[in-house]
Amino acid sequence: MKDYYVTDKAHIYWDEAIETVVIRWHAFARGDEFREPLDKMIELAVMKNAKKALFDSSHILVVAEDTKWLADEWLPRLLNAGIHYTATVNPMRSAVARADAGSVDPAPLLHHEFAGMCPAVEWLSGITA
Repeated sequence: MKDYYVTDKAHIYWDEAIETVVIRWHAFARGDEFREPLDKMIELAVMKNAKKALFDSSHILVVAEDTKWLADEWLPRLLNAGIHYTATVNPMRSAVARADAGSVDPAPLLHHEFAGMCPAVEWLSGITA
């Protein structure tokens, strides 16, 4: 594991064992505090030519304006960076998140949600990218 970006809100690193760019949220963030780490994640994905991404969203809620930014601006950039497989750890997924998930064309992306890190890492480990 090599740290790339660390703040009190988020930790981004490259996991060599599963060849995955990882973001682990530690606290609520919104606006620039939310967007900057996600932009750094894309930077790292490009540098590593990553095909897989892991989001540990166990400790974060996303406000409506940031959810819109994710879908409209950030997700297309993530796909353009070359990510094809994503896993999200989100043990308390809300109905709002389920509704928003349908607004993005998932065709170029294989995504699964998990209740914990271990099953997410296991799933990503089984993907040769």
